[in-house]
Amino acid sequence: MPTFLLRVCDFLLLAAAAALFGACLTSVLTTDTYGWVIPDAPYLYGPRDFYAEAVLAGLGGLLTLVVAERGLKAPRSAGWQAGAGMAAALIALYLAPPSPQVFGNTWAPGEATRELFLAQWQLVLPIALAVAVLRAALWRLASRRPG
Repeated sequence: MPTFLLRVCDFLLLAAAAALFGACLTSVLTTDTYGWVIPDAPYLYGPRDFYAEAVLAGLGGLLTLVVAERGLKAPRSAGWQAGAGMAAALIALYLAPPSPQVFGNTWAPGEATRELFLAQWQLVLPIALAVAVLRAALWRLASRRPG
């Protein structure tokens, strides 16, 4: 499979993970249960903004992967590939929607990071691990030669 198609799959995986995290985070913060809730604050933030931010978060994660793989000239092990996938997933989840302003306008510097990302490690780690595993499986399947 061409590398371009693998990169497109990486992007789609990272953007989907960002959307999943954002919707689950919104559900946990608004209903205290796990689920899929897209914030809809009239005139401030709607579903279109949510998905646009998920796409941008996916691009941020993809950029992380490209920079990491281009920056290292040494042979890459499976562990290194998994670590790069995990780092890209964590960056995509950090950049994931929704905007902190959806939950109020009184965020102190660093408070959004602590409360909406670090304190949500029960959501962040499983999603990031799933992204790393799915990415490794996809790249392994693509590297197999028929015959």
